[in-house]
Amino acid sequence: MIVLFLGIVNFGVVLAQQLSISNSARRAARFAVVDVEGRACGDIEAEARNAAITIGMGPSDPTYALSGATGPCERPCADSTDTTDLKVTLTYHSNFVVPMPIPGFPAGVDIAGEGVFRCEYN
Repeated sequence: MIVLFLGIVNFGVVLAQQLSISNSARRAARFAVVDVEGRACGDIEAEARNAAITIGMGPSDPTYALSGATGPCERPCADSTDTTDLKVTLTYHSNFVVPMPIPGFPAGVDIAGEGVFRCEYN
């Protein structure tokens, strides 16, 4: 019964982290494709990291990657075509909050989230 309870707790924490990672990657991708004057490279990453804060995960924890950019980081959609997609990926290794007392059971899982949006300007 205790093992079942521990599993439910761990599942809940990992699910919250997965939802946060997915939502923040999507939010950062949307943030990146909207052309705003003066937006710097670090602003896109900060948007992704700050939106990912949740149970057991801080803003510096997820690994951030931006792909599909056709222009400089300040304007990632510069020189894009109408079929250019910009993708933000966040990954994180989630260690279980409560270790499972089962031999050979992993100590955590890898989670990832992707946000993909079409460039709105060129």
